[in-house]
Amino acid sequence: MQPRGRSSIQLALGVLTVGLAGQLGTACTGSSASSGSASAGQTSSAGAISAEGGSTGAGDSGGSAPVAGRAGAVGAAGSTTSAAGSGMTAGAGSSSVGGGAGSAAMNGGAGAAGSAGAAPAAAREPVIPAISGTCPAFVSGTATIAGLSDISLQVGAKKAGSGSLLFYWHGTGSSASEVNALVPAAVRQEILAQGGIIVSFQGSLGTGGDCSGTKIFSKDDFKVADLIAACAVRDHGIDARRIYTTGCSAGGLQAGCMGALRSSYIAATAPNSGGETSKLAIQDPSRVPAVMTMHGGDADKVVVSFATTSAAYDNQMKAAGSFVVNCNHGGDHCGAPAALQTAAWSFMKDHPFGVEPQPYAAALPAAFPSYCATF
Repeated sequence: MQPRGRSSIQLALGVLTVGLAGQLGTACTGSSASSGSASAGQTSSAGAISAEGGSTGAGDSGGSAPVAGRAGAVGAAGSTTSAAGSGMTAGAGSSSVGGGAGSAAMNGGAGAAGSAGAAPAAAREPVIPAISGTCPAFVSGTATIAGLSDISLQVGAKKAGSGSLLFYWHGTGSSASEVNALVPAAVRQEILAQGGIIVSFQGSLGTGGDCSGTKIFSKDDFKVADLIAACAVRDHGIDARRIYTTGCSAGGLQAGCMGALRSSYIAATAPNSGGETSKLAIQDPSRVPAVMTMHGGDADKVVVSFATTSAAYDNQMKAAGSFVVNCNHGGDHCGAPAALQTAAWSFMKDHPFGVEPQPYAAALPAAFPSYCATF
């Protein structure tokens, strides 16, 4: 398949189950391909690793318990003077709590408690899941990982911590190769040249529930992504702050879902005719990805309006603290033009995890299509 233009695409639609909760119908491009064999997903063990270490925190909604990232700022020293001396404290802030109680100086009275540590710096760093399972060999081709077969890997030569990891999710009736049709060749080549990896899922474990409403992918598929991400950071020099996701239609909804359910490490998400069909649980409200939704406005309807699902996702993620851009290209379903897909990659690159200050605070880049706007 070739990259789509804005108005020249006709997309092959698969058949979906329409449920009471607004499950979607058919979607997306590409020829029909058999899904990879599904087996029971590998359960993630408790615990996770931060890019910079930290203490154990609460578990996430996807099954692995994350570890808080960087230690919080040290609490400011509080002091108190007694008749016999003085006491001072400087409580060590944890990743979420401020300074602890002060110790008393010799012959002094009890030191006053240190003031609360600054807002946790951990929120600026991703929480990479613990490795639970066998890491794949990072070579281009297809692989079975954590029981899920036919996962497509495009792998660049290993670099020293500079590579990006892009998770791609295809639409109904399509296949893992859809990424080569919808993500421009120049973008894919750039990712690989910088030591990155493009992962495209063919099938689904089919367990853990369906957060997109399509039954094409499932929540437990994110456990497979967790293992890939953790292994890629450790073994292939992937920058833990540069893990992204995108996809078309059913895959666009899965990309939106991943941005919420894996907010602890997804830096940015760019759903193409995606978003959300119902409100999603955000894994870690202190960590949320940047969001760029792409849709065709009134023309982008397959059972539901993807302008509506995009806006619903934009609203939820903006309220959670995400920086959000909405792009209405006015074309067909999954018909984001190559120029828009290129802008989406620029958006992801410019938004590594926890980036500050916001690079687009003043305006979107001049190269972005005029129909894109900050939401």
